[in-house]
Amino acid sequence: MRTRTFRQPASARPSPEDTVPTTHQVLVNHEGQYALYPAARETPDGWTPAGFDGTEDACAAFVDAHWPDTRPLSLRGA
Repeated sequence: MRTRTFRQPASARPSPEDTVPTTHQVLVNHEGQYALYPAARETPDGWTPAGFDGTEDACAAFVDAHWPDTRPLSLRGA
């Protein structure tokens, strides 16, 4: 008796980021807005590392502590 192996399409398989704990970094843009981003990836244009990396929860706590006013810089002074 032959058995068939079912393979999920690539789009249905979890990405490595979904299965392996990911270290995140905190990024900041020219408007003073923060974002969490996988540390293993190249920093996207327009963003600068804020100097903190760790778990997603640790990065979120860093952002919460350092970004109390979530309005862009251009609106904070108005």
